[in-house]
Amino acid sequence: MMVGQKVDGVAQNMKPSIQNGAGKSKTQLALAITKDIYHIDGLRGFYRGYIASLFTYVPSSALWWTFYHLYQDHLNNLFPSWFPHLGIQCTSAILGGLTTTTLINPLDIVRARLQVQRLDSIGQTFRILWREERFYTFTKGLTARLIMSTFYSFSIILGYESVKRWSVKEQYREQIRW
Repeated sequence: MMVGQKVDGVAQNMKPSIQNGAGKSKTQLALAITKDIYHIDGLRGFYRGYIASLFTYVPSSALWWTFYHLYQDHLNNLFPSWFPHLGIQCTSAILGGLTTTTLINPLDIVRARLQVQRLDSIGQTFRILWREERFYTFTKGLTARLIMSTFYSFSIILGYESVKRWSVKEQYREQIRW
């Protein structure tokens, strides 16, 4: 998570510096931006928004898995036993992702604003967002996030459940609904 946050912070701070980077390679530009961030904020600059990221991604993961299992239990009762269980699982993953993304979206907006606009605190960021956007804060960027979540959730569960199937010992295969 920390390494991802470092890269995320650098990538989001690259946008203003791209205009000054005409004729430079991507590597030279990335190094220049990294130096700028370090000179302006020190090591702390690479972790801007780290706490906000934790406030976003930890509940997001917990909600996603909770909704995945709730939807899976509900859909198991709706579909006939001959329906492929992997289809139910992939559908549950997509529904869980859509639900979680809708609920977590305001936290993700705050996280992104905090990182990109270099604001001082989560509270300050939320107050500015509320003053500027009001209730639009809850839907800002939601369509793109929902689309991303759909593909991500489907792909993750397809891989996860497939690996689980391949890993089941022969003696237990009869006990599982495929």
